[in-house]
Amino acid sequence: MTQKIKTQLGIFQRITETSIFKITKYTVYIALALALVGVVAYLNVIKTSPPTYPLFQSATNNEGLILDKTAAIIARDGNLPLKVAKKYSIWIYEAAAKYALDPTLLLAVIYNESKFNYKAVSPTGPIGLFQIASSYHKEKSTRAALFDPYNNIMVGAWIIREYTDISRSKIETLLRYNGSLGQEPLYALKVISTKRKYDNEIMKAIAI
Repeated sequence: MTQKIKTQLGIFQRITETSIFKITKYTVYIALALALVGVVAYLNVIKTSPPTYPLFQSATNNEGLILDKTAAIIARDGNLPLKVAKKYSIWIYEAAAKYALDPTLLLAVIYNESKFNYKAVSPTGPIGLFQIASSYHKEKSTRAALFDPYNNIMVGAWIIREYTDISRSKIETLLRYNGSLGQEPLYALKVISTKRKYDNEIMKAIAI
């Protein structure tokens, strides 16, 4: 009887520990989501403020911390000057807000497509940060305009929004974007892995 009770207590303890882990994990995710909502509000302030308002404030709150950390990631992984990385960071969050997308998903797609090189041109034709095939998206932008980082980010987010609307999962969205739907989801898994890495880095930054 004693052994049976110990076994039951052990099972209960494992269930409790698992539940606590899950609750902690989802609490962190919710905190990140709320912080990202704050970034959207912050960007709206930027858009409506007079020219004297600092375009990029120092990291004195969660919104600033997220933008700062995102810029640091871009500067590091793209080997870019921080000044340029800060612009990319703001534009990525602006595009995410405009098209109701996860900003770190956009960040991860850009990394896997171009390593944050706005001049990147694939041998098969795709251009810029999001490696956009102008021949498939003529209605969204001219080929020349896709070399502009801001325009490329906005068009890339627009395309991902369209694919998201007709897909059943994030993996399907990414495979459509990569033109590999129906094949092994290697590209999608790489992007998702990068996204998780960036999510963890940003969460650590705002938890300090």
